[in-house]
Amino acid sequence: MISRGFFGDTFDEAAFGLEEGDVSQPVELDNAFHIIQVTDIQGPTFEEQRNELAREVALREVDDDFNQRVQQLIDESFAADDLQSVADELNLSLQKSDWLARDDEAEGVLSEPGVMSAAFSNDVYEEGYNSEVIELDQDRRLVLRVAEQRDATLLPLDEVREEVEVSVAAEQQQQALREEAQALVANLREDQQMDVDWLEANNVSRQADTTVPQLIVQEAFRMARPEEGESVYRTVELPQGVAVVALDSVSVGEVDEQLEAFVAQMAEQLRAQSVLQGLIDDLRSDADIER
Repeated sequence: MISRGFFGDTFDEAAFGLEEGDVSQPVELDNAFHIIQVTDIQGPTFEEQRNELAREVALREVDDDFNQRVQQLIDESFAADDLQSVADELNLSLQKSDWLARDDEAEGVLSEPGVMSAAFSNDVYEEGYNSEVIELDQDRRLVLRVAEQRDATLLPLDEVREEVEVSVAAEQQQQALREEAQALVANLREDQQMDVDWLEANNVSRQADTTVPQLIVQEAFRMARPEEGESVYRTVELPQGVAVVALDSVSVGEVDEQLEAFVAQMAEQLRAQSVLQGLIDDLRSDADIER
């Protein structure tokens, strides 16, 4: 049983236009010809799909409206001399950031991919134009403009004292946590009894959703497999803090036999087609062709 997309558009066009029991005309795929017979069709009834179809129609209407708004934003911001007029015209909110340097660690929307590079691009930073519309995700778009710029300068300590103190204190705290975590791991590896209030997480996999931070999940899957009844330990640096991870056991994931059989079948077909193509290429290279 297959669904659309398994073999590509050409196969889908031939197979999914057939009724149960029908046989297709020869279909050329990857230098081979296939004849498709539909032996069974399975799918939900209209009533079973009614709510989902209604939801899809509603989402499509929302997407159409959103795309129209995005196009308006593109049109209005392209040649505008400011962004306030664009925001007023489209009834959008205009936000202004504090001073930012090129290598600053931006926060909020400015930290998202592509935003800072657009802000310091030649057209935006040097020429003073509005940026192109930046796609943040499926539901958000952004246009930015440099409102004011000044040359980099060393600020007086009195102006940045509070920020410096907060930054230094945070780094000192992180370093203290780092050293404490490394000492704890060293003691655990020597089988010393330590009073640790562990937070337990079971059945964590690479892809499945979990409440465990992804940084910890990624590091856990890089750790060595522990011996039976033993644990292995590692420190993991987090944005704010340091975690100590104890890996107690690793189990093999469940195999989807149907998917595995399908992949094996596809791999065998691709190998056969590769051999056939190699033979064709070899014959062509040795052939004497007369016109």
